[in-house]
Amino acid sequence: MNIKINYDKCTSCGLCVKVCGSQRIGLDKDGRPYKIIEAGCNDCGHCVAVCPVDAIINTRVDMSDYRVMTNPGISYESITHLVRNRRSIRNFLPEQLKKEDMDKLMEVARYIPTGSNKQSLKYRFITDPDVLMKIKSGMASKMRTVARLANMFPVRFFIKEESRKSAKRLPDLFYEGNDTFLRGAPCLLVIYSDVKYFKITQWDAGIASATIDMTAQTLGIGTLMNGYFVVLSNRYRSIKKLTGLGGGQSILAAMCLGYPSVKYRKTVYRKPPDISVL
Repeated sequence: MNIKINYDKCTSCGLCVKVCGSQRIGLDKDGRPYKIIEAGCNDCGHCVAVCPVDAIINTRVDMSDYRVMTNPGISYESITHLVRNRRSIRNFLPEQLKKEDMDKLMEVARYIPTGSNKQSLKYRFITDPDVLMKIKSGMASKMRTVARLANMFPVRFFIKEESRKSAKRLPDLFYEGNDTFLRGAPCLLVIYSDVKYFKITQWDAGIASATIDMTAQTLGIGTLMNGYFVVLSNRYRSIKKLTGLGGGQSILAAMCLGYPSVKYRKTVYRKPPDISVL
């Protein structure tokens, strides 16, 4: 069994049983907790983290990573300011992203929650200027093809004119010298997985993207979510190949990263949320 309980320390408080999401810990006839079955335990760590006397260990993980919780000192007001100050950056300095900043982003992303604790996400920082140029050039080429197809008969009758114009405008601007696909970012972060687990890995990537995005703001790093790259790389093998990933790996999210060359002075307007309570 991966879960070991030190009964010399255990007080039979039952908290480990209460927090076990997979209900793999039960109480014996003497009221002591025990591991019912190992199958189905996803090493979430709740039992270890909740035990008030450190009576539980998990032999499959690094126990030194369990640390006493620290109050982060984040108030509602400070997180509100962080979210409101956040801007999508489309103007980057040519300076390469520092390795120490990449490491900090990944150290935070490491601890995000994932569905069933699969922890299947992988991260690839693309910083080679030649590769980045090939990627955005490939995106422009494929987008131009998409735009042409969208305006052909009878396809054009099923796509809104506004969408057809937008699809055409992006590659047109690119070939005029405007980087409409990577926005001159010195780094493209690709989040991917080779695990097929319903749609859960996609949701995990969304959590990772949002976490990295907010963390980046504290390090002075500008971010831009790149949905165009995700769609095009998963649809066209030639673009995915430029990242060094294969057919068995799904690109779930992508972000342009770099140090901003423009500083914003004000927050912006957002529509009030549409809320209902049932």
